[in-house]
Amino acid sequence: MQNRDWDEECGVFGAINPSGEISDIARTAYYGIFSLQHRGQESAGIAVCQGGTVICHKAPGLVTEVFDDVTLHAMQGYAAIGHVRFPSSDVFGLDSVQPMHIKTKSGFMSIATNGSIMNAPEIREILKKEGAIFQTTADFEVLLAMIAKYRISSQTIEDALLKMMKEIKGAYSIVMMLDDRIIGIRDPLGIRPLVMGENTEGMYFLASETCALDAVGATYVRDILPGEIVSITKSGVYSRYFTDKDTARANGHLCIFEFVYFARPDSIMDGASVYESRYNTGRTLALEAPCDCDLVIAAPDSGVAAAIGFSEESGVPYGSALLKNRYVGRTFIQSTQIQRELSVRLKFSVLKSVVEGKRLLIVDDSIIRGTTTKHTISLLRDAGAKEVHMRVASPPVRFPCFYGVSTSEPNELTASHSSVEDVRLMINADSLSYVSLDGLKKSTKGICTGHCASCFDGEFPAGIPEKHKEMIHRISW
Repeated sequence: MQNRDWDEECGVFGAINPSGEISDIARTAYYGIFSLQHRGQESAGIAVCQGGTVICHKAPGLVTEVFDDVTLHAMQGYAAIGHVRFPSSDVFGLDSVQPMHIKTKSGFMSIATNGSIMNAPEIREILKKEGAIFQTTADFEVLLAMIAKYRISSQTIEDALLKMMKEIKGAYSIVMMLDDRIIGIRDPLGIRPLVMGENTEGMYFLASETCALDAVGATYVRDILPGEIVSITKSGVYSRYFTDKDTARANGHLCIFEFVYFARPDSIMDGASVYESRYNTGRTLALEAPCDCDLVIAAPDSGVAAAIGFSEESGVPYGSALLKNRYVGRTFIQSTQIQRELSVRLKFSVLKSVVEGKRLLIVDDSIIRGTTTKHTISLLRDAGAKEVHMRVASPPVRFPCFYGVSTSEPNELTASHSSVEDVRLMINADSLSYVSLDGLKKSTKGICTGHCASCFDGEFPAGIPEKHKEMIHRISW
């Protein structure tokens, strides 16, 4: 789905040469965050540790726009962290650009985060009363202030981080850099992903997805467990846990939308292939909601794997009918409905010879508002399609997400107030069906943890912000 009212999550990356050897590590981080660009296009940044000092470069824009060869060459060091960010409705401008670093009595700390701290405003007010001074409105500055506070009374930085984790509520994966280590932190429910890798030269890496490890020539070692703090220093890799390992796995609730849309298809999430999950979902769709049609097509690019799975399970041929202009900006960024509609027509074109006179079935990953789906179906009909049926490789999205995804208001989530038949009429499809939640969950074969599917089922494992509880109650009712 392209005209998405859900902005993607952030992407985080970390690299360290435990030997302390100075190298072109910023360029390595550049490749890492470039491979995570799909997780956010609002801003990019890299911080490098060089002889106990931090060199940081960050700005709004795509990775290729923020960095050039001269900048990267100047950022030599032995450790680095990087970040790409999606647009947020409550933090604007340079305040939102990561990584961020501060100086403390124990040395500097740099941080890059993915997720959301739901009680950050309350913690901010408490820290202000204790004398803390904030320069931004961002959650990650609150985290740095908390860590600095607890570091004073803790023997180790990891002790301070465990104290912080007891105070904060939400979903997050964090990569930190100190003068002698990088640290990866995953929330106790494991809602946000984080993986570790290693290359043949002894360098270690942390990243939101395994595709970033592939980009820098590293081998996947393992996923960071829910509630785990992993520290990588010249002495090796060691971990502390918010709970014990067995409890961490049992309590895992990885965001299922990673498999639906967020993650790159070549990534592995908690032991499950993203591509295979999408393919399996398409096969399940064909069993749960068969369709008498001539051709199965995909909404590029996020519906391709599911469309192939539907085709192979149903025996209906798969074909390419929609072409995507990759030089048109993302349509969800457009500020008005007219602009969004025009962007869809600029972004997609139809192979008329393929669709004319055909009964088509189009597979997409999800429907949020439905405006792009409606206009895509209109394009296919204008090109001569006899029928256009719709199959969706996720259940109806009925609830907003509070765990690090910038989502629509509930009244803009079509399924929160409309029946399947209402949505079908709105998008002008001849038929419409969604995969079941059970079918989607079963598609993530091999996953080591459970799922967070709150956007589908309204069960929020990390809680709901107080100001939104009544809203969620109304939707559930």
